[in-house]
Amino acid sequence: MYENIIKLVIMVLIGGLIGYLTNRIAIKMLFRPVNPVKLVFFTIQGVFPKRKDQMAISLADTIEKELLSKEVIMDKILSEDKVLELKRIIKETLVTKLNGAIPPMVKMFMGNNPEEMIKNLLDKEGDKILDDLIDQLKEKGLEDLNIRDIVKERIDSLDFVEFEKIIFGLMSSELRFVEIIGLFLGAFIGLLQFFITLAI
Repeated sequence: MYENIIKLVIMVLIGGLIGYLTNRIAIKMLFRPVNPVKLVFFTIQGVFPKRKDQMAISLADTIEKELLSKEVIMDKILSEDKVLELKRIIKETLVTKLNGAIPPMVKMFMGNNPEEMIKNLLDKEGDKILDDLIDQLKEKGLEDLNIRDIVKERIDSLDFVEFEKIIFGLMSSELRFVEIIGLFLGAFIGLLQFFITLAI
């Protein structure tokens, strides 16, 4: 009986250790080796370093289609509140600049308050002009803005160690969970083996 308990403990411990180490090594091999290592008949390289280019493309596509389309970014940059604030700043700047640029002789024919006259003119016609400018800005921005290329370029510019840190930062708890699952599965298999050996 005592021998069976020792055998059970040893098989569960060994099974758990094997399961944990197997998963840990498998996770490490996702990232390592970074550069291809030639063995006798084949070459070994980590899955992520080997597929970094494809991953960059997939990630860039996903971000552009699902998370940050250029329309979403443009709408955020030129939201209604921001457009109103932008119009106000442009109008104030134009009033100041135009008022400063008008020669004193011309101002004499514009009445007591030329600045107010310019402001009234911009209030009447300015919104239409500024709306057209903002629409053109959005249209041009949407043409030139390519989120996919920007994301891919940023990922390509990272060396693999930085890329690995990003992935670990996003998935550290999930990868740790995989290791723990390996420990428990291995221990369970050890337990199963013990009862099978007893039955035999």
